[in-house]
Amino acid sequence: MKNIAGSNCLLTGAAHGIGRAMAALLAQEGVNLFLVDLDEQSLERVGAQLRETGAEVRTAGGDVSRIEDWRALRDRVCSDFGRLDMLINNAAIGGGGRAHTLEDADWQRILNVNLWSVIHSIKVFLPDMLEQRSGHFINVASGAGIIGLPLHLQYIASKFAVVGITEALYSEYSHTGVSFSVICPARIRTNIVDRSFIAYGDMFQNADPETRERKLAEFKQRFWSKDRDGAISAELAAARYVAGIKKEKLYILDTPKLRIAMVLKGAFEGLYKRVLRSEGKRSLAKLKQTLNELGIDYPDL
Repeated sequence: MKNIAGSNCLLTGAAHGIGRAMAALLAQEGVNLFLVDLDEQSLERVGAQLRETGAEVRTAGGDVSRIEDWRALRDRVCSDFGRLDMLINNAAIGGGGRAHTLEDADWQRILNVNLWSVIHSIKVFLPDMLEQRSGHFINVASGAGIIGLPLHLQYIASKFAVVGITEALYSEYSHTGVSFSVICPARIRTNIVDRSFIAYGDMFQNADPETRERKLAEFKQRFWSKDRDGAISAELAAARYVAGIKKEKLYILDTPKLRIAMVLKGAFEGLYKRVLRSEGKRSLAKLKQTLNELGIDYPDL
């Protein structure tokens, strides 16, 4: 079990959800925190609350999709803490839509944040960890990076990529003293739906712009509430993730179902394909039900 007390950690996406819960737990562990989020107002509230507990906390606004912001973060971290011992790439946004309706912009928006933020962080911070021959590089992917479920292909692509990148980093650099982990959340009660971009606009094409936006927002909330059945709190999930970080696990999961899926896809392909088909039908039925609740008959399902 690794002792993380006194270590310096950069955590992105720290203003809400999993990031906020992890920040609180890491502060309790005695970790010095540098917290980053695009939502600076909410981030500063989180930082103020943690400082009241005696934690050493710095905050900075930043757009993790921009390499310039990562370089500025490195300057701040080096100035304030001297070195970085732990980097947690948690910032992400959601996205959805039928695969055949997605436009280039729908893909680019999600990949810029969820994938390119990780790539930028590697370029900016991995050389420092390699030079000091220590550190822990932690990428937050998703259960959607293990199981290819429908209706959010651009999000799936970003999270599968993050899982693969983390494995490759471990394979290439595990002998250097730097550790690598990938966290794969399953069903967690967070507000990521507020930062999700849904490409279902053609379902509301006959509505005026104001009605269209209202209907789309209502659709997101209704659909998301159905998908959160059985979800655990961000605080419980974060406790499992921090425990996994301290054990320096490569895969840090919050449910055994994901490990079962990993075994099934490798050893029992026929059964795994049946699971995928079943989940696909369930997701499409949930989509149709949500649209029906909004008075929309969308036949292309």
